[in-house]
Amino acid sequence: MARRCLPILGLLAVVLAVGAAPAAATFPGPNGRIVYSDYVTGQIYAANPDGSGLRQLTHTNQKHIADHPSWSPDGDTILFSKYRADRDFGENDSRIWIMNADGTNKRKVADDAKGFRDYTPKFTPNAGHIVFARCKPQDGVCAIWRMRADGTHKRALTSYIEPPKNEAIDFDLSISPNGKRIAYSRFAGGGFQARLFVMRADGGNPHAVTPPYLEGGNPDWSPSGRRIAFNNNSTRNGSSIFTVRPDGSDIQRLTGNRFPHNDFFPSYSPQGNRIAFVSDRNYPDQCCVDLFMIRADGSGEHRIDTGQSNPGILWPDWGTAPLLP
Repeated sequence: MARRCLPILGLLAVVLAVGAAPAAATFPGPNGRIVYSDYVTGQIYAANPDGSGLRQLTHTNQKHIADHPSWSPDGDTILFSKYRADRDFGENDSRIWIMNADGTNKRKVADDAKGFRDYTPKFTPNAGHIVFARCKPQDGVCAIWRMRADGTHKRALTSYIEPPKNEAIDFDLSISPNGKRIAYSRFAGGGFQARLFVMRADGGNPHAVTPPYLEGGNPDWSPSGRRIAFNNNSTRNGSSIFTVRPDGSDIQRLTGNRFPHNDFFPSYSPQGNRIAFVSDRNYPDQCCVDLFMIRADGSGEHRIDTGQSNPGILWPDWGTAPLLP
């Protein structure tokens, strides 16, 4: 039975409840497999870029959901978050886990203070650290944090911004290929619905790089470091895929407006010549979400058929792991 078969509008409300939605940094290398989570089953899968070689990597019970997967730079391991499906999002005690590329050897990276929730983990390019979003208990606001790859030496890179000041939720990050900068989504900050921010890897000089009217979010840095893919309308229906230079210039739209449907969660291929994303365009009732692909210039758009019925594909991350038969 479907565990989280939500219409996209409801899904976006859930996304806001935890902070936002993720997109991983794409590491340079050969175009390997695409890992993603499925909100219908609550599991993580990986497939070749043409949809073949599908493998289910997690087998959580009905009380848990595996989510937010991202590849290591060498394609050998996958980070993900795991949380309770039978609790409110503000009380789900989400924790960061790691597993081998084939789904074996799952183990928790770090535990921490009860009630805090950790999401969207991403390796730094040297795999020495993990950057992630940490949310306060009881649906509290979120900030970007960093820790060593063994789960130690945690520290905040952005501040928790709470009432009575303007509430802000920092979430969904992507690390530049040289490891010197981090792009992330800021929701509600400064009274704006959503904007894309970029800061130094140590948290310094945070600044917006997309205009407020776009409501940009869900960034993914290209392997060359020259562009960042993102989607607009991050808090409502009608999102499309865009790219922008890291300094905020030369914004380009790659997919059309299909309101009330959505193209979202872009992920560059390791070679930088393709972008994977997800879309609910094929479902009038917005029940499900398919995996799609375009060239980096927006041409050659097509659906990737993974063979799943009623797919709920989210958070795709294109890695360098070898293709499977």
